[in-house]
Amino acid sequence: MEKNLKRLCNAILNGRFKEGKYYNRKSYYGIEIQVQDMFASYGKIGYSVTVYSEEQYDIEYDYELNDLKIDGKPYKHAINLLYLEDNDITTVSEDPVWENFQNSVELECYTDAGEDMLIDLEEPTKEKLQDYIDGFDINENVILWWPGGEPGKGVPFSNIKEHYKDYEDYLEWLQKICDKMPY
Repeated sequence: MEKNLKRLCNAILNGRFKEGKYYNRKSYYGIEIQVQDMFASYGKIGYSVTVYSEEQYDIEYDYELNDLKIDGKPYKHAINLLYLEDNDITTVSEDPVWENFQNSVELECYTDAGEDMLIDLEEPTKEKLQDYIDGFDINENVILWWPGGEPGKGVPFSNIKEHYKDYEDYLEWLQKICDKMPY
């Protein structure tokens, strides 16, 4: 769905729906949509596009501000979050993780061994995910689980090397996802 939403957003940004051709529910490249104008006291300022699929999305475009949002989020962030969900990385909360960063998110995924990994990003972008990957310290994380060289409670590994390998595989998997992230 994220590729279709990306195509739809590009069409919106290029003025494809200004004419009102889609005021009645219609198919656009296989996506059922309906367009509705948005007005301010001085006239039309943009339009909203409702996407009907398994999930319903509300897209709003203010062409005075050139501001496009999907379900209230900047469209590039929303498309990235859909891409991450398609790759088994979920959003923990719809609310910002950090007060100072309106678009901050907490993501959740699992290593091959089943460790729950939480990823906090200032915003869901390729750049911020790459910063997380580059800053992930395998040694620091392993030491937390193996105090004094002995496995802590709940460690599913028989030795430290297995734990290192699990983190290495996790970072490799995450890097592949980051490399293909849309924005």
